Parts: sequence; C-alpha cells; structure tokens
Amino acid sequence: MEPYIVWLILGVVLVVAEIFIPSFFIFWFGVGAFVASGLSVVFGTLVQVIAFAVVSGLLVLFTRPFAKKISGKEPRKIHIDEIIGKTAVVTETIDNLAGKGLIRVGGDVWRALSVDDSVVESGKKVTILKVDGTHLIVKKIEGGE
Repeated sequence: MEPYIVWLILGVVLVVAEIFIPSFFIFWFGVGAFVASGLSVVFGTLVQVIAFAVVSGLLVLFTRPFAKKISGKEPRKIHIDEIIGKTAVVTETIDNLAGKGLIRVGGDVWRALSVDDSVVESGKKVTILKVDGTHLIVKKIEGGE
C-alpha cells in the first residue's frame, strides 16, 4: 500500500475519533497525518514521520490552551474531606462481593463499597464514612428511601 494512502487512512480515523471522543486533541494528530500524506509524494518515510510529529506537536501545543479557554470548562475540583459524612443516593446496587456499586453525591458519581459488606439496593440513602482509593466506603441509612 502506498504511504500516502496509509497516512490518509490514519488521518481520517483520527479525525473521526475526535467526533466520538471530543477532546480537541486527537484532531491535530489527524491533521499531522494529512500533512505527512502530502509530503509522502515527494519525501521518504523519515521526513513523513518527522513532519507528522512536528505538525501534530505544534498544533497541540499552541491550540490546546485556546481550546480550553473557548470551552470555558475547568474540571471541578473537590476536596475529598468535604464529602465525608455527607448523604448520598445509591444509583447502582452496592454489592462488595460482585465488585459493583455507584452512588451520587451532589452532581458527582462515585464507586462505593458497603462498610459491612451488606448489599445496598439502588435508590437507598447512605452516609459516606471514608475514602479508600477511588471508592467511597458507605453505610446504609436505616429507613433511608
């Protein structure tokens, strides 16, 4: 297969991937692949790879801050100690043995484990006792519907 076709296919795949993973990051690698495709008509593989890397890198470097500014969304920062003691709603049944369970605290969804290995059904309320890695350790609130 001709190198320009390989670069074109890679470019299309990366640009299409950006549609499904909107990060405004993958797109620039697609553009770099298109540039490499154009250069493949005249230059060898080394120049193509260097052009791909340089064009993609520069586009990411110079446009990423601009894209973040346009989207205006900074990731919400949370101090983990703030959620200890709060009440949450179980959105996926907590079952420690099956390794599943999700709760909603405010607008955030967290993985959860029951402190006493009991199963807590979806829709029930729980109290957050502590944080263990990426899981919240919770206790069912009796009568908490």
